Amino acid sequence: KLATKALLYEVSISPKAGLVSRLSNGSHKDMDFYTFIDSALSLDEYFSECFVYGQENDFYSLNFLKNLRDLGKKAEKKMYKATNGINTHKGTIFSMGIIISVLASYLKEVDKIDLKILSEKIKTMCIPLLEELENANNFSTYGEKAFKNYHLTGARGLAISGYDIVLLDGINKLKEFTKILDFETSCILLLFYYISILDDTNIVNRANFETLKEIQILCKNLYEENSKSLSKEKIRNEMSKLNDIFIEKNISAGGSADLLILTIFIYILNI
Repeated sequence: KLATKALLYEVSISPKAGLVSRLSNGSHKDMDFYTFIDSALSLDEYFSECFVYGQENDFYSLNFLKNLRDLGKKAEKKMYKATNGINTHKGTIFSMGIIISVLASYLKEVDKIDLKILSEKIKTMCIPLLEELENANNFSTYGEKAFKNYHLTGARGLAISGYDIVLLDGINKLKEFTKILDFETSCILLLFYYISILDDTNIVNRANFETLKEIQILCKNLYEENSKSLSKEKIRNEMSKLNDIFIEKNISAGGSADLLILTIFIYILNI
């Protein structure tokens, strides 16, 4: 339920950079706020299955990742059915499935979760993903094309890193921001940060590598300014302007949105 809640929280946050929210469709003409609600609710059972799977299996077992991805493929079909063929949460199916299942497996050993150890366990489980990416031949997905052309590792790279950008960094920032700012504005500020450091294959494939680098520099400056001033009005106004830029360029920070969902999930788990 908490994973589904994280998806619903993220899509409700507004404004965001080219992303669907409760007030804007961003750069997306084929989906809206309600598409994401339908998608999130269709994945509730999948998230529960991932937790049970992690409880019943050891994350270091040979076929743990393969069987988990089979669950993910079934979830994708449910998502597409709920959204009439629109990809709303494919990245989140992958990342959330990994985090939930490894978390459940880890909870068999301890009562209290250490996020650094969780990250290390995810790294161990995801080692086969790098070899898979390096050996890809057809380059059919956006992520594979970005790896071929620019050596960007995309969603697989984040998994291979153990999602340390979220578990060891982003979650700490969100906790600090919420001591001063409201939750929504804190998430918007964190989104500036994620966009500034993430090599988002969504942006590359909707535009090009040069646009990604320009956006990263812009968001780095916006994050540095706003993380010092911590002005709710300024943060929201700056993100609204950034949303306009993203819409004009027809790009979307989809990879950063996935990271925000994971961060919100860890935040509401309160670990």
